[in-house]
Amino acid sequence: MLALANKIAIVTGASSGIGRATAKLFAEQSAKIVVSGRRQAELDALVAEIFDAEGTAVALAGDVRDEAYAKALVALAVESFGGLDIAFNNAGAVGVLGPLPDMLPATWHETIDINLTGAFLGAKYQIPAYCSAAAAR
Repeated sequence: MLALANKIAIVTGASSGIGRATAKLFAEQSAKIVVSGRRQAELDALVAEIFDAEGTAVALAGDVRDEAYAKALVALAVESFGGLDIAFNNAGAVGVLGPLPDMLPATWHETIDINLTGAFLGAKYQIPAYCSAAAAR
């Protein structure tokens, strides 16, 4: 039996790196995946790879710092697959590297917003969807 059979997952930051690898692994374990990232072409390529491997995935491009996008990802999971079981809020940014005294506050805020606010906004909508799905079981 596959570990994630009949599970529904959202993976943010899925257009490359750890998020992409995680989405593929979840799909290999038979989860249905909503992949998220800023680059639509990379997400479309990932969905095609998952389909080619007989998995199931849909993509929605956007920015995790946008509350409407966080809500839309959850809505897509519910509408496409019937609920939400797993959320991997992986989207992140390293930010501009260099001496701290040279860093602009705007650069700091952008990094924090992607890494922290993005995960907060995701969880804000993912938790109620997960609880609804769990209550229905």
